[in-house]
Amino acid sequence: MTWDLKTEEEMRCICEEGKQQLPAINDEEALMNLAETSKALGDSLRLEIFSLLLMEDLCKCEIVSALSLPNSTVSHHLKIMEKGGVILGRREGKYTIYRLCKERVESIINILRKQ
Repeated sequence: MTWDLKTEEEMRCICEEGKQQLPAINDEEALMNLAETSKALGDSLRLEIFSLLLMEDLCKCEIVSALSLPNSTVSHHLKIMEKGGVILGRREGKYTIYRLCKERVESIINILRKQ
């Protein structure tokens, strides 16, 4: 059996159906936000950081200690997570305290809890 390529008309119909089922595809800003969020959680180390921050707010040095990783590695991953809107950092004295943006990742938390 061989694959039958779809016609251009069939592909236009598939694209339109996809846009109807996933409205965010039509909104460039929403699509970029979704891509950044996906990237922010698209790494096993970032998911470990995610799980730590799900328990409580932590400073970077606490995350470094918990994961036994170099400071630079944790910083790199925290920046990606911040850019993706998954976490927020706030200054407290000489420390930056990180927390999950739970309202933004609530559905992801629910999925991970079911696994």
